[in-house]
Amino acid sequence: MMRMTLSGFSSAGTLSLMLIMVCAAHTGVKGAIQSGERLGPVTLETLGGHGLSLNNYDARIGTVILFLSSRCYETEAQIERIKDLYETYRHREVLWVGIGSNKDEDNAELRRYSQIRGIRFPIYRDPDRALQRKLAPKVTPEVFLLDRDSRLVYAGAVGKDGGRGVEAAIRALRAGRPVNEALTVAHGTSIDELGIPRLVTDPYGYLRFSSELIFEHILAAPAHHCSTLCEAPNGDLLCVWYGGSYESSDDQVLFMSRLRLGQRHWDKPTVLVRNPGRPPGNAVIFKDALGRIWLAWGRMESPRPIRRGGGWGNCRLMYRVSTDNGLTWGEDRPMIEGGFLLPRNLPITLRSGTLVLPISGRLGKEQGAFMLMTDDHGKTWKASASMQGGSQPTIIERNDGSIFTMLRARPRSKQCLSRDQGKTWSPVVNSPLKNPGAGLAMTKLKNGHVLVVFNDSATQRTPLCIARSLDDGVSWEDPVPLESAPGTYSYPCIMQTSDGQIHISYTFRRYSIKHVEMNEQWLYRFKRPN
Repeated sequence: MMRMTLSGFSSAGTLSLMLIMVCAAHTGVKGAIQSGERLGPVTLETLGGHGLSLNNYDARIGTVILFLSSRCYETEAQIERIKDLYETYRHREVLWVGIGSNKDEDNAELRRYSQIRGIRFPIYRDPDRALQRKLAPKVTPEVFLLDRDSRLVYAGAVGKDGGRGVEAAIRALRAGRPVNEALTVAHGTSIDELGIPRLVTDPYGYLRFSSELIFEHILAAPAHHCSTLCEAPNGDLLCVWYGGSYESSDDQVLFMSRLRLGQRHWDKPTVLVRNPGRPPGNAVIFKDALGRIWLAWGRMESPRPIRRGGGWGNCRLMYRVSTDNGLTWGEDRPMIEGGFLLPRNLPITLRSGTLVLPISGRLGKEQGAFMLMTDDHGKTWKASASMQGGSQPTIIERNDGSIFTMLRARPRSKQCLSRDQGKTWSPVVNSPLKNPGAGLAMTKLKNGHVLVVFNDSATQRTPLCIARSLDDGVSWEDPVPLESAPGTYSYPCIMQTSDGQIHISYTFRRYSIKHVEMNEQWLYRFKRPN
């Protein structure tokens, strides 16, 4: 590369000085334009397959032509720097144009790469290599800066932040200064040896989100609450909740609806449990390690009549089992004797194989929150030590094997920890999350992230939000609202199905039960390059 001394020239000669740029990569290349020569009109091809003439150089101070390739690892290494430069100067009358001249790299390959990498400047094909012959790039990535007259004023590397390279050339061009001090030789992949397609991961991913009311109206039951979800062995999604004239009413029953695998509409709800005089209350539906579907619920034992919302302190824990994906059920049986217990949240299976069902109520002489545990697929159950200060626990197993519990309370939910599978518990303390004295639900995803759905308020059951933890519930990201309108949105259930999707159900204004399906990216991908 030649270097020329530029001091001592008048401003009147600035333009000619700017065009004095000598780069060894272009000197002597047959047919290639030299520094200071005009490129002129060039015919390119859009990624949609249409012809386009690049000829509007005078519409801006400068045009940067970048030869790149989705198959080039050096392009990949510099793409963030390239994007930063484009964003810096796109409002300063400098346009970037990407060029793919590799004949084996088709339009779809280039388009997908630009989308995945969030490139927001146009990329065109140079199918006949006419532009490549005129500019004579040697590698990808390599850049060429043209002025308003399409004169070549810089050819070389992208360059690093704050150093020489195309940014220094752009600054000089915009300031009317000589450009040649910016010269750097491009290094990368030979433009004629770009290899085979490579797998490029997508950092932006895609969003999946849908929601619907499971039903609009059930004539005999105007009020509905406390839903629970389960994925059946055949892939169907089952939802169970209680409904009736009002909470604790004599005609309260358990309903079930089924979302069949591959369908978008729920089956018409059917009555699953009806027991006049001892109506069912809170329920959970879950699958055990043998593929059986369990339904556990609190049977309200209080003598009637009782007030609206009463009777929850006298519930007997009952269960029934299905071996055919919830189509038919076995007989109703008590799960454990000697207490008044009520389920609320889904159980988990520990790495040891123990199934742990969170409950609350009175067991023997103790009242509080408990865990019921079985190591023999439900033949026998034993209770954990009690937790005081909250109710309706929701649980996960942390990576260190401890059981982390969050409990319903006011004005914040409570939390505690057991390191010996429920034999003892740490003191129950406030969690960072608000709670108006309403149910909350937590689950651990397959990737180890933890999600919690809760009412982010100390006084009311709206908004209903979801938050994520990347450290086993030690800290939480900012909550994202699911519902924020006036009304009651409460008692959520959350789970992840075998296909990786996240499912949530919750009470919707007591009129219905709402179901939401999402992927995890919906929780944190708030902006995509546009």
